[in-house]
Amino acid sequence: LNRMASSITKIQSILPASLQPIAITYVFNSMVKLAGTAGIRIESLTQTRATITLPNKRKIQNHIGGLHACSMALAAESATGILIGMNVRDSHLPLIKRMEVDFVRRCEGDIRVEASLSEEDYVRIHEEEKGEVWMPCKVEDESGREPIKARMLWAWVAKQRRSKL
Repeated sequence: LNRMASSITKIQSILPASLQPIAITYVFNSMVKLAGTAGIRIESLTQTRATITLPNKRKIQNHIGGLHACSMALAAESATGILIGMNVRDSHLPLIKRMEVDFVRRCEGDIRVEASLSEEDYVRIHEEEKGEVWMPCKVEDESGREPIKARMLWAWVAKQRRSKL
C-alpha cells in the first residue's frame, strides 16, 4: 500500500463507519485544495471503487442555478483521481492527461459520482513502471439522470527519471 492507501486503511480500521467519510474527505480535501473549496465529499472508498458527492451550493453554480460545468468535471476528476492516488506507488506521480466530458442535460440539484478501477488496470498500475489508463465514471444528479458523461485519462510516471548516462 502507498502512503495514501495506508492512511485511508488506518482511518477505516480505527473510526466507526459513520465517521469514516468525514475523515477521508478531510484527508483528500487537504491534499486537493480545489476539491475542498468546492465541497466534495467522499462517501465510500476502496482500492477499486470510489463514490463522492458534490452539493449544489451557490459558489459553484452556473447562471441558471445548476452546478457549473467545471464543478461537475472537478467531481468526475476527483472520483477517478482518488482511485489512481490510492494505487500509484509512492515513487511515482499520478498525472491527469485528458478529460472527456460531454454535457448532455441540465443538472438538477446535487451530484453523485461513482468511479471504479478494473482488476486489469489495478494490476497494471501496481506492476508497470509507467503507463496510462482510461477511468470511466458515472455522474448522476438528484433526478437520477446523468447530466454529464465523463471519463478521464490518467498516467503514472516515476518521480525521478533515470539518467541516460
